[in-house]
Amino acid sequence: MDFNGPEPADLAEVQSLNIAFLEYLRAAPDGQLLQQLPTSLRPAVVALTDRQVQRLAAVPFLLLTMRESDHAYWARLFGDRPMGDLFACAPVVVDELGRITSATLGFVWQLSRRNPYATRLVCGGTLDWCEQLAACTLLRLLQRAVDHQDLIGVRFSGSIEFWHRLLGAGLSSEAGVRRAAHLCALQTVLTAPELMNGSRLRAAACHSAVPTLTVRERSIRQEDEST
Repeated sequence: MDFNGPEPADLAEVQSLNIAFLEYLRAAPDGQLLQQLPTSLRPAVVALTDRQVQRLAAVPFLLLTMRESDHAYWARLFGDRPMGDLFACAPVVVDELGRITSATLGFVWQLSRRNPYATRLVCGGTLDWCEQLAACTLLRLLQRAVDHQDLIGVRFSGSIEFWHRLLGAGLSSEAGVRRAAHLCALQTVLTAPELMNGSRLRAAACHSAVPTLTVRERSIRQEDEST
């Protein structure tokens, strides 16, 4: 079976969402999301420069998680009746995190409908999770998300090794070093313990992730060499 990986436009969306998420973390040093990371790593996130944000955001997966592997959480979300009206007449305060959440859900929802295997590559979700997303209307999904304020989190927030790699080699000025660190982090996303039985996902990664990144990295390397 052929596996079609994320298209360049998909990876551009991933990078855009990652930039927004990193800027949110950087701007809120006392925020609950940043507190999810080990104490020793928080100063490095807050101190990220704009160039470093751009480099780190180029990883081929979402740095934020939507609790894709928490089956009980999503069973409740899909099963709950929405408590509020997304377009209610009463004023609705939507903060930056709310906008990031809505944008991420919209992107992952449309990608799940078009290419569930690409969705799994960029967020590490199971095929069943992708299928449930695709079966839900976007409005219904957003209505349920409004009632679940704890949906968004930092991916592998408890893993010092994962984030130490991203905040170290993953920020390198050398494109080859960055690429190696990003690919290593991607491998962690695809082989997390809760996904170890997803052999088809690993097959999809082998067939599509590396070639896609090779093309992307060649472009980055050419830009670095021209400057």
